[in-house]
Parts: sequence; structure tokens; C-alpha cells
Amino acid sequence: MSGPPPYLPGNPRTDPSPLDRFLPPFPAGSASAWLAASVPPGGWVLDPFGASPDLALEIGRSGRRILVAANNPIARFVLETLAAGPAEGDFQAALAHLAATRIGEARLEPHLLELYRTPCHACGSLVSADEFLWVRDAPAPFARVYTCPNCGAAGEHPAVPYDAEQAERTAASRLNVARILERVTALDDPDRQYAEEALRHYTPRAVYALGALVNKLDTFQPEERDLVSALLLTAFDQTNTLWPYPAERPRPKQLTVPPRYRERNAFRALEAAVQVWTAGAGEPVPVTRFPELPEEAGICIFEGPIRDLAPRLPGLDLRAVITALPRPNQAFWTLSALWAGWLDGRDAVTPFKSVLRRQRYDWRWHTTALHAALNHLAPHLPAGLPGFALVAESEPGLLIAGLTAGDRAGLDLAGLALREADRQVQVHWRVKPAGDDRSRSFSEPERITAAARRFLADRGEPAPLLPILGAIFRDAAAAAGGEPAPIEPDDGYAQLMDALDDALTYRAGFLRYNAGKELDTGQWWLRTEPGTPPLADRVETATGSFLLEHPGADLPAIDAALCAAFPGLSTPDRDLLLACVDSYGFETGGGWSLRPEDDPVSRKNEHSHNRGLLLQLGERLGFAVDPGPPLTWSDGEGRYLFHITTTTTLGEALLAEQTVPARRVIVLPGSRSNLLLFKRRRDPRLDYLLGEWSFVKFRHLRAIAANTLVTRENIDEQLAADKLTYESPQLNLF
Repeated sequence: MSGPPPYLPGNPRTDPSPLDRFLPPFPAGSASAWLAASVPPGGWVLDPFGASPDLALEIGRSGRRILVAANNPIARFVLETLAAGPAEGDFQAALAHLAATRIGEARLEPHLLELYRTPCHACGSLVSADEFLWVRDAPAPFARVYTCPNCGAAGEHPAVPYDAEQAERTAASRLNVARILERVTALDDPDRQYAEEALRHYTPRAVYALGALVNKLDTFQPEERDLVSALLLTAFDQTNTLWPYPAERPRPKQLTVPPRYRERNAFRALEAAVQVWTAGAGEPVPVTRFPELPEEAGICIFEGPIRDLAPRLPGLDLRAVITALPRPNQAFWTLSALWAGWLDGRDAVTPFKSVLRRQRYDWRWHTTALHAALNHLAPHLPAGLPGFALVAESEPGLLIAGLTAGDRAGLDLAGLALREADRQVQVHWRVKPAGDDRSRSFSEPERITAAARRFLADRGEPAPLLPILGAIFRDAAAAAGGEPAPIEPDDGYAQLMDALDDALTYRAGFLRYNAGKELDTGQWWLRTEPGTPPLADRVETATGSFLLEHPGADLPAIDAALCAAFPGLSTPDRDLLLACVDSYGFETGGGWSLRPEDDPVSRKNEHSHNRGLLLQLGERLGFAVDPGPPLTWSDGEGRYLFHITTTTTLGEALLAEQTVPARRVIVLPGSRSNLLLFKRRRDPRLDYLLGEWSFVKFRHLRAIAANTLVTRENIDEQLAADKLTYESPQLNLF
């Protein structure tokens, strides 16, 4: 394995997109940046999992051709719809047409809005609520949210008896339930019970409303039907009971009703869906269905799993594999089966109807599933072919499953880059040579212990389990040798978890801060201090130097530079980077430059000036003064030890004379307060070491020195008068 690859930060996705609470959230631009840097133009890129429509769209819009194995019909529909680039006006016209259809003698729009009517608390008129709020298993909602068009009253208000009566009045009949289930499974289908269980995650009112909408689909011509289907898909997602109250952006993995949840107005969900489908719209991308292959940039979709596509890959000019690694999500796959049936009937559900039966997806199962897919793929790929996997919402189980499965399937780990706080991992793979069936041993306790020690010593500060796991896999992949896998991939997962329990112990030289019952809680550290400057200190120094050398750089440029300077598993988190920029920089013309007072010459002079103030003040108060370092005041009753710094890189202070009784004081610029407090929050070791220290800002020291009323009797009170306080930096990288 060569040197660690830099993390490719990309840009956060801020616009809403269809089903974004279920799909992998990764930065826009990171995948295309890897392609541009690693893969020559031309040929094909393969996505074997099709878990992210955004990924395929990004690659297609970058001028490449991408072949996507899309087994989930809902993810496939989202990709095709977004690739077509329909305009907001097209959706508005489709919604207007849908709203004007009739149910009996009534138009659909007022009929659906009436289902959610509630009396305004201010004027008494009946209005259509935007949503009702429920306690799980309660017979009636406890609150409603609405805006009254008559008097303007708006917001959340307690429910009234009318709301309970209305919910009961509009409950779905057995016929309504049967009709909407019939589109998913036949009455005598053994999977019918699982479809019924999934449907229970909709309120009876939602079942009635969605059934009425689905019944209108076949009245539309194909092109407009696709637009209406897109709007309905968002309504399907918005109106289930998986939306907790008061959380705003849930990411459910299981079909579990929250203790308190939102029941959203089905027609209001349709209206909001227009913006969901168009807010982040880009240029249209040509789409074909395999085996029809586009000659220019675009997307080719294979309707099925990678095991069926893999034998047909030889002969294709394949240049790279790039994918968003899927994670287990029972909620999404089960709902996808429902939604596919509602939109396109039972035939659309048949190829993957088994997802209705699976209620839980554990990491051992996921390891086996990923291995099965990759094991079908790897033998049909040329040796040395590069691969890049984005692992969003990463956690130890997902990382172990993905890396174990890849290794056992014939993919050599070529590099890892990780951003901890964002839970984003970028995996670099290369296809092993034909006939090389060796796999790495990741579960040897001695190797685990050595890799973890090296990583923590290089990092210089505690770390959670996720990057330690990355180091274990990275070091094992770099080691010579290997042996045929003696066990199944899911057993490899279990063995590694057991080995971690044996390897990361106090006896083996590790400490653990804020430990919980699970192995992936808390942060790990070394019992013996390695003497390496902490990662956060090195990032602070590098940020100040970059601002000095590149005045006017914008935040994305700073981020990219710091990611390149600290590659692989050392990638600085965005919050740390922003805290450093906020401490050292000032904004000018859309970019950031070093504060004038942080010019090295200015800070050196300020350091000398404050040192002089402490010497003079100590002598004035009658202490015996030792200029040090460290600068010390002494008398017969005790000592004051001062560490004057212009940064928050405090290794020298923390390790100096810790065994000598003294009142320890760090004197620093006020602009470092936020950064120091931020570091204490992220690093429990630092927080512990600073527990006995006091802090005095430069400006407060000047005030003390100028105050003629300061005495030895009140100096402690004076030193403690200006506490450090934390304020979140008002910055955003993008």
C-alpha cells in the first residue's frame, strides 16, 4: 500500500432531494474528484450497488459513462426521474391535473384536504391542518399544526375533541386496505402478512388518502404519469409514522414508530414534493437501459442485481468501480416493496419481494450479503482495476462488514481516508490478480494491538474505535503474506469483534475514556504518553501557516489544503478546521486571511510584553520571581506557575513540573478561548490534564497589571475574574 490518500471533502448537500433520509448522505463532488485524479477519461465506470442516485448523476454530469446495477425499483425510479431533469412547471402542471381529478362528485384536492380539517383556535373556522402530532398507540392526536387562511393564526396548538372525531370518521375501511395491499401481494400470497405489517406504519387516514391517489395513476398518460408517480412517492414517504416529533431530520433504519410522531397532510405533502424534486435539479443526463449503451457521457441502468450483470461485463471497456456502499436498512427496503407495488403493481415487487420477510439486518448478515455481491463481481474485473467506495454514516460494524467482504471477494485495500465527525469513509480498492485467493488476517490480537498503538502514537490524542479499525485494516493490508480464508466472511466479522475485545485492554497498554457497554463507545488512549504533538495542535499550526501564506483563500480551499496535509485517517474534522480558522483568521472579500495580531512578529512581541508584565506584577506583589521557563512566583506558602502562549498547543505546559504543587495558570490571547474550549470538548485526555489549570487572557492580564488595588490577598480572585466562555463559530465551509 502506498502513502495514505487524502480525504476528498467535496461539498455538503444542502438542498432537499427525494427520499434523502434513506439514501447514503455523502459530499457532492468527492466521487468525481477521485475519478478526475485517478482514472483517465474514456471507457466505463461501474456502480455495482446502485444505492445512491446522486452518485450516478454526479458521474454522468462529469462527462463520464456509468453503468449502474439498480436492483431496487424505487432507487431506480428516483435516478431516472432526476436524470430527466423535469422543470418545476412540469411538476406543477401534473399536480394541478391530479388535483382536478374527481372522487365521486368532488374534486380530489378539496376532498383530501377535508380529511385533515380542524377548527382554528382563534376564529373557529375549519382549516386543513398541515400535520397532526400523536403519541404512539394513542386513540387521538395531542396537537395539530396549521395556518388559518381566514385570520392568519398559525403554529402548533393542542388538539380538540373534533380532531379525535375526525380521525375516527376518516379511518380507512377494510376495502380500502385490501385494495392498496392488492397492488403489492395477492390475498393468498404467504408474504401478504408482511405487507400488512408494513402498512400499519401509516395511519388509517393516510391509507385512505394514499389509496385514493394511487387509484388515479392509471388515468394519466405515460410521461405525465411519471411526474405524478414522483409526487406520490414523496407523499408515500412523508405520510408514514416514521417521522419523530420533535426531531427534524430522522434517518430511520427499522420500521419502528417513534414515541411521538407526525401525521402529515397527504395533499400538503404533494404540494411540497414539487420543491423536493426540483430544488437541487441539475442538467438532464442521458439514460439508457442495458444492454443499450450510450456512446457519450451518460447513465446506463441494469435492472437487477450485480450477480446477473457481472458475467456480461467482459468486453466492456471498464476503467473503474465506484459506489456508495449500502448499509442495512429494513425500513427503506420494506417500504420500497410497498411503494413499488403502489406505483407499478405486483409485477414490480416480485423480483425483490423477499425483503418484506426480513425484519432485521445484523452486521454478520450484511457482511455475507456484501461478500456475495462482490464475489460475483471480482472474477469478471481486470486485475489492478481501481475501485472507490463512499461509506456514509459509517460505524464500526459497517466498516468491518465492507472491508472484510471486499478482502474475501478479491479486492485489495489500497487506502483509507476518514472524517470522523461526519462519519464518512472513503475506501480505495484494487482488484487482485487472477488466481490470488489469499485474504488478510484481520483478527490476530497481537497485530490489532500493534496497529492500534502505532495509530494512537502517531495521532497524539485519544480516538474512537472507527479510525482505530481503519488503522487495523490498513496495517493488515500493507503487511506481506496472507492465507486462504479458513472461515466464512460472517465468521470473520465475529472473530474480529472477539479479537478486539482481547486486544484493546488495559493490560495491553490502553486507556478508555467515557466507556460504555459496547466496544464502539468512548475514546481509546495509551497508558504511556507517546510524546507526539496531538493531531488538533498540528492542525492548528497548519491552519495558521496556511492563512499566512495564502491570504484571501476561501473555506473550501482551506479545507482541501488541510485534508491534503493530513491525509488518510488523520483528516481533520470540519468543526476543528472551522474553530482554527475562526481563532486565527478574519474574513475579507469572501476569503480568509491571518489576523494582523497573529502575524508571527506581532505575537512574539506580545508574548514578550506579557511576560514582562508578569515579572513586574510578581515583584510588585512581593513574590520571589523566577523568569523560568516556566515563569514562577513563589512565597513561603505556595507557588504560581505561569505558561504564556500565543497558541493552544499546550504540550510543554501540561508536561512541565506536573508533580510540583502549584497554582498553574495559562496566559493566552482572548481569540484562542473558543479554540481551547473546543479542544477540551473533543479530547477527554486534554480536558483531564487541564483540570488543575486556570486561564487568563492577555487583555485581562493587562488590566490586572494596571490595577493598583491588586494585592497578594486578592490576586487569586483577580486571576479568576475573566472566565473563558465558548461561542460556536458562525462559519460554514460552504
